[in-house]
Amino acid sequence: MVATTALVVGVLGAACSNTTGSSTPTTAGSGTGTAVTSSAPGVTKNSIIVGSLATASGPLAGQFNQLTPGVKAYFNTVNAAGGVDGRKIYLKYEADDTGSPTDDTTQARNLVEQDHVFAVVGVGTPFFSGASFFSTEGIPAFGYMVTQDWNNRADLFGGYGSYLDYTASQPDEVIVAQKYLHATSVGVIAYGIAASSKGACGAVVQGLQEAHIHVGFQDLNYGLGAPPTADVLAMKAAHVDLFISCMEGSDNLAIDQAMIQNGMTGVHSMWLTGYDRAYLTSNPQDMVGVIFLEEHVPFEAATQFPGKYPAMQQYLTTMKKYDPSLEYNDLTFEGYLNAVQFVQGLREEAATGKPLTQADLIAAINKETDFTGDGLTAVTNWSNAHDSAVPPYCAAFVEVEPGDKLKVVFTQANDEVFLCGNSQNQIVPPLPGTPGL
Repeated sequence: MVATTALVVGVLGAACSNTTGSSTPTTAGSGTGTAVTSSAPGVTKNSIIVGSLATASGPLAGQFNQLTPGVKAYFNTVNAAGGVDGRKIYLKYEADDTGSPTDDTTQARNLVEQDHVFAVVGVGTPFFSGASFFSTEGIPAFGYMVTQDWNNRADLFGGYGSYLDYTASQPDEVIVAQKYLHATSVGVIAYGIAASSKGACGAVVQGLQEAHIHVGFQDLNYGLGAPPTADVLAMKAAHVDLFISCMEGSDNLAIDQAMIQNGMTGVHSMWLTGYDRAYLTSNPQDMVGVIFLEEHVPFEAATQFPGKYPAMQQYLTTMKKYDPSLEYNDLTFEGYLNAVQFVQGLREEAATGKPLTQADLIAAINKETDFTGDGLTAVTNWSNAHDSAVPPYCAAFVEVEPGDKLKVVFTQANDEVFLCGNSQNQIVPPLPGTPGL
């Protein structure tokens, strides 16, 4: 996995509430069908009950609380078509860990021991302390991976692989800086949290320097919400023409605005997190030239390349139907992708004709060598995606243009949105099966 998202979570950890979390049941309907009888928890002849585990309240809720609407939207679509093997899928229990490691473990146990869910679909938390419990119990869990708690656990499935490696994005960043932006001096800023923001941007600096790209300024101990002027003036003195950030959106925007105020016009900014149209809507002029690095087919590809990326068009159509306010929300997309992977695994298991079990579902997914979320992501080979980040390293890029517009950039032949690099910082072809090929 290319580590590009939720890099800010560590810096806010000390502020997290210790309030006890909760697992909230929601109404589940009943499907009909003739599925093979299963004795697995949460499974009946016509339904599968799952839970979610996310930070839905507390100081960090804004980073994670929009995950489950994407899960529900996809399940609604699947259920409307009859479910999987006659069973409809219901997200019945939504556990809130409040951003507390202790609560995360408690809620993980509650989902399994009290609620008896078959799987957990929609994990979004900065402190996934419940990961070890899920693995010990053999519970399949699907979520938004932002910590190394996911590494080396065969039952845990992030959207793009389950091994967090900050160096995996280096080739893409180097290629863009050298080949496309012709950067002569790069500024890099991150919060001082080694496990997230600092670790990610430390890897950026390392990759740039190893490629002999001049890093004119770096501040890997920036304070959340700190005044930006001092760093901006230092970047100006260093003649920075590309700014790369491992911070959250409001601080990224503050830096960009300060650069404009101090005459640093024409400088590109690359945000490794913060792909949020809300910033663009409220500050369109200040964001011209901002580039977002994404691991999935960008939302904009659906209209920029009509018919080329039908899976993204289907996602947008689904969200517009079930929750239009979150249609272009990157976190909601992560939840949708988690649900896609879970359902794909269920379908593969149903095709065997055997009773559904958690162990067989995990094994089936880990045999997938060309997972793309049905056309939403670059290829992930799940046979080795738990214990390493394997090249090619692919990412898509979106740039803010004048007129409040977002455009997919750095595309390859035939409007391929994914730019893929190897460990030698060379552009290489995407793997067969990559969307757009």
